[in-house]
Amino acid sequence: MNATRLRWLLACAFCLLLLAALVAFNHQKPRLLVLHSYAESGRWEGQFNRGVQRALARNRHPLALRWHYMTFADDDHPNAAEWAASGQRARSVIDRWQPDVVLAVGEEAQDFVARHYAGAPRPRIIYASGEEPERFGYPGAANVSGVRERLPLQPLTELLAQLRPGPLRLRALGVADATGRAEAAQLQAFDWGPHHWQGTTLANDLPHWQQTVQSAAADTDVLLILSLAGLPRQAGEAAVADTRALAQWTQAQAQPLVIGLRESFVADGGAIALAPAPDGLGKQATTLALQALAGPGTALPAPQDSQDFIMALRPDALAERGLHLPAIYTQAARAAQQLYTTPADQP
Repeated sequence: MNATRLRWLLACAFCLLLLAALVAFNHQKPRLLVLHSYAESGRWEGQFNRGVQRALARNRHPLALRWHYMTFADDDHPNAAEWAASGQRARSVIDRWQPDVVLAVGEEAQDFVARHYAGAPRPRIIYASGEEPERFGYPGAANVSGVRERLPLQPLTELLAQLRPGPLRLRALGVADATGRAEAAQLQAFDWGPHHWQGTTLANDLPHWQQTVQSAAADTDVLLILSLAGLPRQAGEAAVADTRALAQWTQAQAQPLVIGLRESFVADGGAIALAPAPDGLGKQATTLALQALAGPGTALPAPQDSQDFIMALRPDALAERGLHLPAIYTQAARAAQQLYTTPADQP
């Protein structure tokens, strides 16, 4: 065997050994699956993912990362059968890839996927959701922890003090679905202090929503707007109301002061919102997921409530009602990239 052939064989052997080492290394890296209920193109999902990336940027340990979205477009509103089929596809991804940790984001990711693994040896589940963990059977499951999204109600009372002298008559309006019921439960449990809590109306369809907005003039000073997405246009119909049209109609037609509890209300044309920060929730939940990746022998971090909130503001729309806020609120909205100084796009 001549020297040239020997060198070629040694080089091939080295490459094969290197490739085998890389395969083994990648196979042994802890695996994290980020499972979203809705599509990657959604505005909220994009903000949440920025928080995920912020947490990952601080990670100094190798990991394998994979993303999975249960819907394909941000305007998809699947029915129960479609959600069940999407959930089955997501469970197949988990069973094949076998992640060490699943970060499940949103109600549907819990309901149709993650809850089926509660109490199992693997994977560990980190939830990020506004619903009570009890709804999915999580309490007592040794492999489950996460972050429950909380509405920023105490900061809201401080904002009210800047906008209107109290005590005020407060009412909330949302959609009659699981998200709306979870939001309503938080509002009902909160101590509103000197203000008079009038309750939450969860609209079944667009006419019910419009009727509630118009009748609020009789007994409401401040109307709190919850999540808008998924409101049926008519009872029994699959078609849903356009959120931009709904936000703009509500802002224009409501006689009480309207405050959103989701930042999308202002993005779609509302005047002001104080909302849980999607990127903050993403960062907080991913931090827990990275801790959970430490290994099956380590204790899971305890469940947490979300910590961060953001201000969204459309000053011109607020000024139309004769209201102005101190400059610090405007700066807070600007820092969160939630300050809107041009008219909202028409639906």
